[in-house]
Amino acid sequence: MESVEPYFQKYLNRVVAGAEPVDQLRSQAGNLVHWAERVEPAATTVVHAPYTWTFRQVLQHIIDTERVFAFRALWFARGANEPLPSFDEHAFSRHSLANEIDWTKLVDEFHSVRAASVSLFGNLPPDAWKRAGIAAGYKMDVTMLCGMIFGHLDHHFEILRSRLLSETSR
Repeated sequence: MESVEPYFQKYLNRVVAGAEPVDQLRSQAGNLVHWAERVEPAATTVVHAPYTWTFRQVLQHIIDTERVFAFRALWFARGANEPLPSFDEHAFSRHSLANEIDWTKLVDEFHSVRAASVSLFGNLPPDAWKRAGIAAGYKMDVTMLCGMIFGHLDHHFEILRSRLLSETSR
């Protein structure tokens, strides 16, 4: 594959080399859900500077992004050739009203979305993993999209954990 767009590369750099991609997704989901169940719901609607989103908005962003990346993977895996558009995460956030959704329901939604992703990737035939197409103006393949799902969550999960730790140490 050609060089990867730097924005995507920061997520792909987080993938554990040599690990089974589906196992990574499954394990990561358990870690996030276990952590999220221990977060006080009142803390999930606070904006911690320098960030501009609450925990609920971040979790909704993770959910939305995973759905978009998984759809792209499905599109390419099934051999569709039409390019897919980019998506504006800020527009998605504005229209999600995430702060009005109960934290527990968002955690449950994440768990359901991740279970669907694990099922999708777990049932792909081997040759589908290298199928590729254009999304957001860049060439990407199914393997890359699976890695981006993992790396995107890993990136945001690291920030969420550090925000909560800095909040509790005050």
